[in-house]
Amino acid sequence: MIASARRRLVCVPLAAAAVLLAGCGLSDDKALTMVNRGKYSLFNCDQLKSQAVQLSVRERELREAMARSASGPGGELVNAIAYRSEYLTVKGEIEELEITANAKNCRQSVRAISDGVIR
Repeated sequence: MIASARRRLVCVPLAAAAVLLAGCGLSDDKALTMVNRGKYSLFNCDQLKSQAVQLSVRERELREAMARSASGPGGELVNAIAYRSEYLTVKGEIEELEITANAKNCRQSVRAISDGVIR
């Protein structure tokens, strides 16, 4: 009984440390690597614009949720577990949309659309 309690006392902090370190591996500069290149290559400019609006709304929602949870106890841990990977995926998809829109010479920049939605 005592040995299993000691084992739990050792395992819980190690598990928490592993989760925290896993969140550190996902930095903002890795966002584009989480998205398939050419994912939006078959989209036309209107479809790119529509997708940019949807992704920008989701990015804002995730950023607000991360800010709310960061203010509470264990907030960074919650962010790493619940929000961080999806947030980086959405950011990467917005970047991929921008690359595709530039390649297709779309009139309105995806970045301008996403900035307008965020504000």
